[in-house]
Amino acid sequence: MAPLIDVVFQLLIFFMLTSSFSHPALQLNLPKAKEHDRKQTEEIVVSIDRAGSVFINNRKSSLGALMPELKPLLERNSKKSVHLRGDEKMPYGNFVEVMDLARQAGAKQINIVHESGGEK
Repeated sequence: MAPLIDVVFQLLIFFMLTSSFSHPALQLNLPKAKEHDRKQTEEIVVSIDRAGSVFINNRKSSLGALMPELKPLLERNSKKSVHLRGDEKMPYGNFVEVMDLARQAGAKQINIVHESGGEK
């Protein structure tokens, strides 16, 4: 009976952890698009909230520190790709600046993350 309880306990922990990872820690209202590409794995994610705060893989950063922090991550990434998540109400200037800094850090591909489907 004890091994069965251990297995059930392990499954409970597994499902609790995976369900918490399915919802991102940063709550952004992503823009919606009717058409979308097939989903790719997101290894390097740069997020910008509506206040203009920058996050690299859910870790707070700043525009000044973005390029030095992205450079080592991109060197280890074989695709040299960055996934850009931006709140739909963020300033457009921040979006362009982050894209430019990612390119300077060595990004060859910048994927813009959005929610699929639905009209406003």
